[in-house]
Amino acid sequence: MKISKKSWTTISAFAASCVFMFNGSSTVAFANSKDSIVIATSAATNLKDFKVSDASSNFTIPAEIPASKIGLPTSGATISSATIVKSDEKDNINGEYCKVLGAIHPVDKTAPDINFQVNLPVKWNSKILQYGGGGFDGVLVTADTGYYGQMVSDPTPLAQGYVTFGSDSGHVNSSYWDSKWALNDEALNNFASDQLKKTKDTVLEIVQAFYKSKPSQVYFVGGSNGGREALKVVQRFPTEYNGVICYFPVLNWVPKAIADSRNADAVEANNGAGWISPEQYKRVNQTILGIDDGLDGARDGIISNIFGAEKKKDEVLKALKNILSNAQIKTLETFASPMKFNYPLANGLTTMPGYPVFKGAPLEDMYLNQFGTAPTARDGIMAASGDAVIKDMIVRDDNFNPESFDQDKWHDKVVQASELLDATNPDISAFKNNGGKLILIHGEGDQIVTFQGTIDYYNELVNKFGKNSLGEFVKFYMVPGNGHYNSETWNMESDTLDALDQWVVNNKSPENLIVTDGSEKTAGRTRPLLEYPAYPEYKGSGDVNSAGSFISATP
Repeated sequence: MKISKKSWTTISAFAASCVFMFNGSSTVAFANSKDSIVIATSAATNLKDFKVSDASSNFTIPAEIPASKIGLPTSGATISSATIVKSDEKDNINGEYCKVLGAIHPVDKTAPDINFQVNLPVKWNSKILQYGGGGFDGVLVTADTGYYGQMVSDPTPLAQGYVTFGSDSGHVNSSYWDSKWALNDEALNNFASDQLKKTKDTVLEIVQAFYKSKPSQVYFVGGSNGGREALKVVQRFPTEYNGVICYFPVLNWVPKAIADSRNADAVEANNGAGWISPEQYKRVNQTILGIDDGLDGARDGIISNIFGAEKKKDEVLKALKNILSNAQIKTLETFASPMKFNYPLANGLTTMPGYPVFKGAPLEDMYLNQFGTAPTARDGIMAASGDAVIKDMIVRDDNFNPESFDQDKWHDKVVQASELLDATNPDISAFKNNGGKLILIHGEGDQIVTFQGTIDYYNELVNKFGKNSLGEFVKFYMVPGNGHYNSETWNMESDTLDALDQWVVNNKSPENLIVTDGSEKTAGRTRPLLEYPAYPEYKGSGDVNSAGSFISATP
C-alpha cells in the first residue's frame, strides 16, 4: 500500500476506512497535519519489533525536513511517497519494511535535486547503512539489494534489519557518461561529496521520526566511484560514520581521467597503429598467465603473486614480441607507465600510477574498457570517461576538445578539480580518534581502476600512522584475480559487513576471513582473504580450490 503526498488529505478525511497491513496486524494510516504521515498501530505489542525505547503507538515520517536539520546548505527536503512493502509481496526478499522516496532541494534553483530512497525495516537492528553509487552516478541507488562483494547466499542488509539508503548523488544521467550536469557548481559539489552528508542527515531525521530513536551505528559501503565516496566520508565527515567498507576506489579521480585520455591518445597515434584487437589481447592474456600463474605455487588460472609477476616483466615483453608489433607493445607500456604531473595535486600527489599490465593482472576486458572497437574510434569506456571529466569537471566547457588538453595550460583548473573530487587525504586521525573502522579491498585483476593507486594510498596511511597503529582501525586486502565488479577469473564474495560490525561493536578485529569465488565457471572456489602485502601461496598439496590448501606468504 502506497501513501503519497497527494493523498494525505484524503487519508485524513477518511482515516477510519483506511486500513493497511503493517507487520501482519491491522493499522490505520492517517495524516494529522500537513507536516507528517502518521502510521498508528492498533497493537502496541508490535512496538517490540522496532526496539524503540519509549512506549509510543505512533510512527511518523515527516513530510518535510527543514534545511536547518541538514548540515550543508540546502533548501530542505520533502518526502514524495512512503510504501509499506509486505513480507509476502512478490519478489520481496527483505522482510517487511517501509520504502520512502524523497528529494533534497538545492540552494541554486537551477541545480538538480538529490533524489534518495530509504528503506525502514519493521525489525530494526538499530543500525543504518548508506550505499555508494558508481560511474558518474545519476541513477537512484535503491539500497534494497545486497551490496557488492557480499555472500550471495546471505540475506540482504535490509533483511538483516539495517535501515538502508542511497541517492542519485544530485543529478539524473541521460546516458552512462553524461556529464553536462557538472557544469552546475552545486551539482558538481554534490557529486564530489556534499550529497553524502546531505542524504545521511536527511535519513537520520526520518529514522528518528519513524523509530523515535537514533541509530547506534552508521555504516557506509561502496565500490568504484562509490569507493571514492567511501573514502570521502572517512576523510571529510570522520566523526559521522562508525564503519566503512571500500572496494576498488577511484580515489585519484582527476589524474586518472587525464591519464586515461593520454592512453586513448596513444591508441589513436599513427592512425591507430598501437590498437590491439580482442583476438590479440586474448593471446596477450594467455601469454602473461602462462608466465605468472605458477608464481604462487599453483597453476589455477589466478595470478596471486603480483610481486613475483613484476619481476617477470622482461620475460613477458620478450614473449609479447611474437604476438604484437612494436607500436602495440608501446601502447601497453604507455598504459603501464605512471603519468607525471609538473605540479602537486590535492594532498601533494604528483604521479598517477599506471595500469598493472605487466604485474600479472589478467585484464580480460581491456579491449572494451581501454582500446575501443576500432583503431581510431576513441570509444573505449575509459576514454569516454576521461574525456567527459576533462570537459565538464576540469575545464568546465562541454564543447572543449579533450584531445587538445594540456595539463600545464590548465594547471589551476586541474588542481581545483583535484582538491574537490580526489579522495587522497591520508590524515584520517579524526576517524581513528572517533573509533571508526575501515575495510579497504581491491582486486588484482582490476582493468578499470589500477590497484597501485590504492596501494599507494595505503602506504601513505602507513607512513602517517605506522603499520601497527594503522592496523587497529584500517584493514587492507588484495583479492587475486578479482576484477572491477565482475570478472571471468574471480568474483569475490565475503561477509565483510558482519566483519565490520563485529569490529566496530565488539572490537573483534577481522581475522581468518575467507573469500569465495562467485564467477559462473568456477563458483565455489575459496581463498584466504589476507592483509596486504600477504598473498595466498599453495602449500603443495590439497584441493587447489580450497582456502585450506593455501598459506599466507609475503614478498
